[in-house]
Amino acid sequence: SSGINADWPLRPGSQEQSVVFSLTSQSLKAWDIRTDPSTCRSTSLAEFPSALLYPAGSEFIYFSTGISVRSWNVNQWTAAGVLHGHSGHVMCLEHVVLDDKKYIITGSRDHFCKIYDATDGIVSARVPTATLNPPHFDGIESIVWGNEHLYSGSRDATIKKWHLQTRKEKGAQRPAHKDRVQALAYVPALSALASASRNGTLKLWSEDNFGAAAKTDQSKSLIAEINAHPGSSIQDIAYHNNCLYTASGDTTVKVWSIK
Repeated sequence: SSGINADWPLRPGSQEQSVVFSLTSQSLKAWDIRTDPSTCRSTSLAEFPSALLYPAGSEFIYFSTGISVRSWNVNQWTAAGVLHGHSGHVMCLEHVVLDDKKYIITGSRDHFCKIYDATDGIVSARVPTATLNPPHFDGIESIVWGNEHLYSGSRDATIKKWHLQTRKEKGAQRPAHKDRVQALAYVPALSALASASRNGTLKLWSEDNFGAAAKTDQSKSLIAEINAHPGSSIQDIAYHNNCLYTASGDTTVKVWSIK
């Protein structure tokens, strides 16, 4: 397919949101929405991509192709570097700023999350500085950073909470859903984590109670559960301005008010 896949969200290309990036099965494109009609720059991809990440204000965009992650200089519109280290397809990416250092976090079908130092930009081949252990029992579909913690959601129906300074697991909800965890979003208004599953359910979890004590008893950490898209997989979720947005395989996008 040459169209935009619903699994691949669009990201604003600058703090002024004047450029939008799209990733398809064949190309990476940048759309300047200040012009009418929008102008487009494009580059062809040799491999099928899985994830797209643009850290706001950065000169680099990141996208995964197979077991590696490519960095692309958006100002020069040229390839910059590559991240190695996974043995399975990289499915999700996250950008984290911690103690004045910048990191790219990856989640893969090989069950692992890996950490790469991106403080000076990714302009060459690079291997991870750390791997988070213990791994999931199946491939990782989503990762998200929220309030000094990383969360990873997996096909094993588990969500893990990680402390990046110590590189250790701080807690886990297993199982979090009755089917694979497809997407995660952090909800700062509630200090909560939102998770979505292949079975169409959307859940909200208390950040404070999401830990070792909640491994077997969801009532200690679960705030709400919604059958958001009955009979259809939720492909992605996003939080903005006190609303959660869910994109589903049923071809709909729903908006949920957070109060």
